[in-house]
Amino acid sequence: MMYGGVDVFGIIAGASNIRTGDNPPYTSEDFLAAYPQFGKTDEKTGQPIIPAVMLEAWVKMAHASLSKARYHDAWELCMGLFIAHFLTLYLQSAASPDDPTGKIINAGLAKGMVSSKSAGDLSVSYDFSIVTGQEFAGWGTYKLTAFGQQFITLARIYSMGGMVVW
Repeated sequence: MMYGGVDVFGIIAGASNIRTGDNPPYTSEDFLAAYPQFGKTDEKTGQPIIPAVMLEAWVKMAHASLSKARYHDAWELCMGLFIAHFLTLYLQSAASPDDPTGKIINAGLAKGMVSSKSAGDLSVSYDFSIVTGQEFAGWGTYKLTAFGQQFITLARIYSMGGMVVW
């Protein structure tokens, strides 16, 4: 809508910080080229540690969530970090169908950072402060992996506009 020769909708769209546009191709193969550790196979079964259906699902989710128009040259890096973060969470919760029920349940429980271990009478303590820390407040599970923490940093840089001082 033009008002006095000014594109009002263009000004509003620019101020909204919403970016739109189509993404270029990014495939499972692109991801595995950057993060080959997720392409490993299980030594016992010979199966990939990440089922192809899970990898493809997270590639699709990354496409739906991350816009090239926002992240520009860092888009491929952000795509990889996003996918690696969620696949790390997947691996933390993965269990074999042959595992006892208790082990399957335990694999799906939330995990903090191991803060101490003992051998006599087995004891493990977990620190959940990283989950509640202010630096990553509001970022959900992204704060739980190194990949997610890197993604948060880039997302903050690219969404804030203006200037970043290191």
